[in-house]
Amino acid sequence: MLTHIHIKNFTIIDSLTLDFQHGLSVLTGETGAGKSIWVDAVNYALGARADNSVIRHGETRCEITLCFDVSQLKQAQQWLNENDYNEEGECYIRRVIAKSNPSRATINGRPCPLQLLRELGSLLLNIHGQHENQALLKRNAQQQRIDTFAGNENLLLEIGTLYQHWKSTHDDIEQLRAQAANRDAELNLLRYQSEELENLALKENEWAELSKQHQQLHNAKDLITQLNQAIELTIENEDYSASQLLHQAIQQLNAIQFDDPQIKAAKELLNTAAIHLQEAGDELYQYRDHLDLSPENLAAVEERLTKIHDLARKHHINPESLIDIQKSLAEKLQTLENVDVRLETLEQALKQHEKQYQKLADQLTASRKKAIKTLEKSITESIQTLGIEGGGFRIALEKQDAPIHPDGQERLSFEVCTNPGQPFQALTKVVSGGELSRISLALQVLTAKKDHTPTM
Repeated sequence: MLTHIHIKNFTIIDSLTLDFQHGLSVLTGETGAGKSIWVDAVNYALGARADNSVIRHGETRCEITLCFDVSQLKQAQQWLNENDYNEEGECYIRRVIAKSNPSRATINGRPCPLQLLRELGSLLLNIHGQHENQALLKRNAQQQRIDTFAGNENLLLEIGTLYQHWKSTHDDIEQLRAQAANRDAELNLLRYQSEELENLALKENEWAELSKQHQQLHNAKDLITQLNQAIELTIENEDYSASQLLHQAIQQLNAIQFDDPQIKAAKELLNTAAIHLQEAGDELYQYRDHLDLSPENLAAVEERLTKIHDLARKHHINPESLIDIQKSLAEKLQTLENVDVRLETLEQALKQHEKQYQKLADQLTASRKKAIKTLEKSITESIQTLGIEGGGFRIALEKQDAPIHPDGQERLSFEVCTNPGQPFQALTKVVSGGELSRISLALQVLTAKKDHTPTM
């Protein structure tokens, strides 16, 4: 609960300190005395947006400090622990709004962004004002009040989750049915496209290898010339090839008569080099002799490249992606051919979702009706006590337009009669501002015990 407020330099307030005890606290005063200002200050302290216009004239900054006893508030304690703001039993909130700097907020002395401050504030305090009265005119707010009073939060969460599963399954069924409507035409197209790719019989990395081969064939004359020169310089020329020169060097070393370890090592290296040089020459011979550089081979490679390129262009992709598109088409074809089996499985799942939904929705309806019975009687008595003599309050239930709805199978709305003998009408049509405030207060008092916030 809120135990302490300190406000300094806020609008017309110079300095104000308030301490609260358990139970009802009342601040009275004439119109314009500033009763609502301290409520505004509390709202700003709990994260409401503010600018420097709230700073008292002549001052450079204002500050609001709130102290809450959270020793009995499990949700607030859990939130403080999870966000590393915990202090045993108490929670201090301070907000400073300055003219020259951005506003600052702290929880138990530690800086805090406004979003987190608003989260904590919703667990500590409920401000009931004119804005909240107007919100009560909206159907979703009315339904939320009833479900909060009935304790339907967990049940609604289950229904909402089940609705998402149902909707996902329903959408999949509609998509499959749409596919089935055009299945014959799509199957024919997929089969034709798959057959084209199968006939092409494209191998992995074939496009890259063919492109490389095409470049070799296109430059065949230069390639042969370069290979021949390399072979001649390596082993073929009897006068100046590397092999011949190396052989001459070995002969010169063999002619040396005395034994020397370094010369012996050099001879061994040269002999090894001679072997490697011969092997290199043999590799070049083999590569050259196996090359098919004929114009016929070039024409065959170009024809194959053209087929691959044309089919890739037909699918609006790069030639390298044709194998991937072939796999994708096969998967689509399999899915479309098995659409009946898939559709039957989904329809069974949908029926199961609907069965589970109906069970939960019936529980929700029963819970709402029980809460409505209590609320109608209690609020009618309260508003008559608050000056709407002969008035009445009731809650209407209407079937949802959709058979499956995340909020349950009915819509709820508040109806009121403010004068004896008059018919009940929707809250939006018949109440004045004062009557709305009294109805809202009666509802707020009745639902306070179900609300997790300890201060209203």
